[in-house]
Amino acid sequence: MPQKQECVLLLPAAGQGLRMGGKVKKPYLLLAGKPVIVHTLKACLDAAIFSRLIVLVTPGEEGKFEEDISKAFLKEYKNVSVVPGGISRQDSVFLGLKSIRHSVNHGTIVCVHDAVRPLVSSLLLQKVVAEAKRYGAASAGVPLTDTIKMVNKHNIVVNTPLRENFIAAQTPQCFKFSILWDAHCRTAKQASDDATLVEQLGVMVRIVKGDNENIKLTTPHDLKVAELCLAQRLKKGV
Repeated sequence: MPQKQECVLLLPAAGQGLRMGGKVKKPYLLLAGKPVIVHTLKACLDAAIFSRLIVLVTPGEEGKFEEDISKAFLKEYKNVSVVPGGISRQDSVFLGLKSIRHSVNHGTIVCVHDAVRPLVSSLLLQKVVAEAKRYGAASAGVPLTDTIKMVNKHNIVVNTPLRENFIAAQTPQCFKFSILWDAHCRTAKQASDDATLVEQLGVMVRIVKGDNENIKLTTPHDLKVAELCLAQRLKKGV
């Protein structure tokens, strides 16, 4: 009987979140009475597909996470661990990969999800993982609703591409370990997401239709939208 393919989650949470303002980092902002990262972790745990969940935090804040998050909200979960992250999101993911390198095999699925996308659904996580198992690399993404304009340095429109050819990438993004490890080892450039690094290897990334509620909390407005979404879910009993 073939061995079940292990899935590991990496949750980068070491960023400063400067666009949100204030002194509290985005993963620790309160959303419906709990830190944002608690909502994100519980959403990922509810998917019931990850053998390990690794949170990449700002170096030196491992103890803070253990006290303020793990002990306060996640006592019943034993498969959540903390690893010091890096200066950038990309650095953090690479450090996360290093932390599991000797305990996984090449076919292990590594799922990278933004710590500040707390509204991700179990179904979306499961779908992206399933596509990564089949194709090696997959990412959530949603169609664009606005017309896209390409402009020059003077803000003059130079091109209007067909929006049907574009999607807005989200997380989760999932890959076989060997692919993601190779992508991080072979690049010296910073990229905004892991799929970009994998694409640079010539690996095809499968897009799974995402969810418009799966927003990344970047500004105070995003936090208000997330509050409304959670309130609606509570009304529906979701």
